[in-house]
Amino acid sequence: MNYIVELTNAADKQLEKLDQKQQDRKNDTLLDLCEFYDGSSNKKPDIKPLTGKYNGLLRLRVGSYRVIFQLKGGQFLVLVIQIVRSGDAYR
Repeated sequence: MNYIVELTNAADKQLEKLDQKQQDRKNDTLLDLCEFYDGSSNKKPDIKPLTGKYNGLLRLRVGSYRVIFQLKGGQFLVLVIQIVRSGDAYR
């Protein structure tokens, strides 16, 4: 069961604004996330479920950034909705 990572247009634009080092770090962490859910890695990423208006979404911590995403289990899909600095993530 391989997970596929898809980014919304907004998340893709947010990722493109980051420098290459930051982009690589986010991509590596998303790969770790997929490997964890796939069962091929025991390294648990820093994930928490969100509440309130973000109910049903998950938060992945990557340094000072937060990746807001949703798991679509039937399709083995990780849908990345936002990639933002932690202070701006929940506004």
